[in-house]
Amino acid sequence: MKKILALTLILALCQFGTAQDKPLAVSGGVARTAALGGGPTNLYITDYTDVYINPANALLYPDLLFADIGYQFAGYSANGQNIGFTLGTGGIAIGISIGREEGPMYAKNSYGSGTFANSDYMLPSLNGYSPIASQEPLAPVQLYAAFSMGPIKLGAAVYRAGWSQTDDGTGSVGAKQKLVVSNNQTGFKVGTLMGDDKTYLDASALLRFNGSSAEFTDNNPNITTFTNSKYSVTGTEFGANARFFLPLSDKLTFVPVGRYYTFAYEPEVTSTPAPTHPLTKANAYSRNELEIGAGMNVKVQGGLVAIGLSMQRISLNNDRTQFDVVPNTVTVKQKRVWLDLPKVNIGAELALNSWATARFGYFKRFSTCTTTIDYPAMASTNTPASTTETSNSLEAMYAPALGMASAADQQLSIGLGLTYDRIALDGYIADSMLGDMPYILSGKINGVFGVLSMSYKF
Repeated sequence: MKKILALTLILALCQFGTAQDKPLAVSGGVARTAALGGGPTNLYITDYTDVYINPANALLYPDLLFADIGYQFAGYSANGQNIGFTLGTGGIAIGISIGREEGPMYAKNSYGSGTFANSDYMLPSLNGYSPIASQEPLAPVQLYAAFSMGPIKLGAAVYRAGWSQTDDGTGSVGAKQKLVVSNNQTGFKVGTLMGDDKTYLDASALLRFNGSSAEFTDNNPNITTFTNSKYSVTGTEFGANARFFLPLSDKLTFVPVGRYYTFAYEPEVTSTPAPTHPLTKANAYSRNELEIGAGMNVKVQGGLVAIGLSMQRISLNNDRTQFDVVPNTVTVKQKRVWLDLPKVNIGAELALNSWATARFGYFKRFSTCTTTIDYPAMASTNTPASTTETSNSLEAMYAPALGMASAADQQLSIGLGLTYDRIALDGYIADSMLGDMPYILSGKINGVFGVLSMSYKF
């Protein structure tokens, strides 16, 4: 019996070793990119999550089931969970992803706060009108496809998510009253990979429409005037991304990058009967981003080292229109700008053995934040036009923050990737575990991983 058990154990170990000699697993996910000095994305490395930026990347990761298990684990739940699957055959790849939350309908993607809370997060503006606390769109779905034409790969994707609630004589409204509230997103992505496996251009574009609406009607026969009020807005996103992988030697690749993003919306509130002094569009919001940089991707024995420096500018705008001497209006223009000079991404990935990979990263934004408010001349108060400006240096966080409390928590990162045969499990090691050590050493219950991702290669 003992010999049989020993033989079984030896065979199992041999099988384990054989599987690891030629690993089929594909490491990746937010846990990997964040651990490699991403914010949380690192533009100077490649990862299967690149398909969310450029759908043509689906051709590079065929037959792959992948998921972000999430972050901020509490009980049986976590934030940032999503799952996707890519099927590839004969130069064609198709896929689906569920749960990947993108755009200004989600608080985690927002840089705004205080005066600028609405500049890149649409829900607070709707909630200022509606008695229903609106929800972020549920279960976002992306369908993507890509095909190859020799040295050119083309891809496209469709993104859709939505949420709505109707109170008809119940909930937030009374009898004979009705309120319909909704948030929705519809987006399109296109992308291309042009070149060979080593020297190629990765370029893509995004166009997404984010809509919010709320309509209240009162058909109560006891009132003399029909009452109707409506909130409606479409927030339009446009983004363009490009990077070029240029090998300078067998080990060294030069990677210049460029990225532009803009988003704007202007809520409109109308009512029947119309007010005496209507102001249907009191606010105009927007966010703009521009990033230009360059980096090096170096192959080392058992891994890689990537270093990138860039200039990044993020601006939030809130133009607030108000009455001066009725019916004349004036506009207060408010702007907050982060200038990162430089923004630093450093990542190293080193194989510890055939089934474990260690990751180290450094991410930092050397930011100057400037807030400018232009006040117009006010005839009603007899005050002239004026401008105020404040500026300070700070360490700005990335979005989403992945559950970390401050920018200092995000500078140094450590991760671990585990693979067996077709399975990869990647973790961003939690700062609490690093500082206080695991329970066996510290006596404190700390999570080992702050972010988790996994994949299965078919």
